[in-house]
Order: sequence, then structure tokens, then C-alpha cells
Amino acid sequence: MIAPAPRPFPAAGTVRPRYAAPVESDYDAMAEFHEVHMPAAWDRLRDVTTETFGDIGADGLIVDIGAGSGLGSAMVADATDAEIMAIEPNATMRAMMVARLDNAGVLDRVTVLPQPVPAALDELPVPVDGVLAAHMLGHLTDAARTRLLDWIATSLAPQRSALLTVSADAPVDGHDPVVEERTVGRHVYRVTHHTPAPGRYEGVFEVIDRRQRVVRSLRDTTPWEAVTADDVRTALDRHAVRITEPQPGVARVTRLAPRSSTTAA
Repeated sequence: MIAPAPRPFPAAGTVRPRYAAPVESDYDAMAEFHEVHMPAAWDRLRDVTTETFGDIGADGLIVDIGAGSGLGSAMVADATDAEIMAIEPNATMRAMMVARLDNAGVLDRVTVLPQPVPAALDELPVPVDGVLAAHMLGHLTDAARTRLLDWIATSLAPQRSALLTVSADAPVDGHDPVVEERTVGRHVYRVTHHTPAPGRYEGVFEVIDRRQRVVRSLRDTTPWEAVTADDVRTALDRHAVRITEPQPGVARVTRLAPRSSTTAA
């Protein structure tokens, strides 16, 4: 097999550190719960991921932004033979990702980058043939989210797409908590999600034994902004893109082909 020609990386400029200092977060403590509860959320994206990226060949490049423990990158690798670049700033999540992708036999075509967004965007070759940004838009500041969306709209190859997970509905402050549970051996792993105020998320993560005792408990108050498909449309209204919603909670951004110009004789 002939290896595809490498894509150009950003032009060299002022000398700067290639990698930022390691970024640690509450994901270190939540990683265990993440692995228990997130596979179900990713399974709901399997069909639309295959539909969006399945026709990209081995010479293509797909970027997984906020790759976490590699659930999305593994799904993309299962759908296409394309090269993958996975961005994940948390060291614990990166360790889990590398193990998952190695077990899946696809580690040789996944490059892992440790920088956060938007700094990581400067390290990526362009154009790209696909972008996956799932379960992460709400973590970004307004400025970082705007920078990411602009990068997507201008860095996708024409007629290629990005998949973004978004809030299915406009945010409602103080909504009833959402509870998820899964049995792990003799324990039940329970997470309770709640949004008590604008831009504020609260999650209570508990391990409960057979006598209904809380063995372990963790509270997360990570800032989180609910981002809808309409918010994405508003942010990208000046770009030549088409935005569709292939299923609830998913926005697909497709870069339009440039219009052909003709000169009158």
C-alpha cells in the first residue's frame, strides 16, 4: 500500500512551545464514572457517525476534538480507514484512550494531541475531511467556542462535515435532575445531573452498595453552557456552510463547495 502524502502543518512562525503544560481537571476523579456511563451516549451516535464519515478513505483525515477516553475515536476508526487526530488535554483520559485504541488495533493511525482548544487548533494540518466534537462544546468559554466553530467552517474540505453534539432543547434553569444508574458487580454507579442556574452544571457521582450505603461520592460543578443547533447556526451565519440536525441533539455542519465562476466571452 502506498502511504498518503502528508498534509501541510501550519507554517512555521515565531518560535513557541509546541505543547502547553499538562492540563488536569476533575476528569481525573470522574474518569471511572465516565467509563461506566458514557458508552450508552456514544452508542446513540454510531449510525450518524458511520453515515457522515463512512465514505472517507485511508487518505482522509478526521479530527476528534475533546476525545476523552477514546470512545468516539474508536467509533470513527470502526467506520473508516482514515487517519485520526484526537485532541484531549486531560492525562488520565489520554491514558484510557491510548489503551482503548491499542486494544482495538487502530493506534497506529491515531495521533493524540494534549493541548486544549483553541491552542490545539494551531497544531492541526488543513484541510480536514471530518470533525467530531461530541459532549464538549458546553465546556468551552464563549471565545474558545467561537474560535472552534470558525476553524471548523474554514478548515473542512468542501462538501465534508463536522458532527457536533448539542442541547436538544433551549436550556431550562432548575430543571428536574436526570438520574443514570448502572450495576457494576455488587455496586450501583449512580450519577445525578442538574442545572441549577445559567452556565452552571452540578453532577453528583455515587457508588452504592447492596445495603444502600454510599461507598464513594463526588460532586462536580464544572461550568457548562447549553449550546443548541440554533446557537451553532447563529455563530456560523457568515460562513458558507449547511447545518442540519440528523437526529435530536446532533448538528451536522457541512462546508459548501465553492461556487464556480464563468467569464463572459
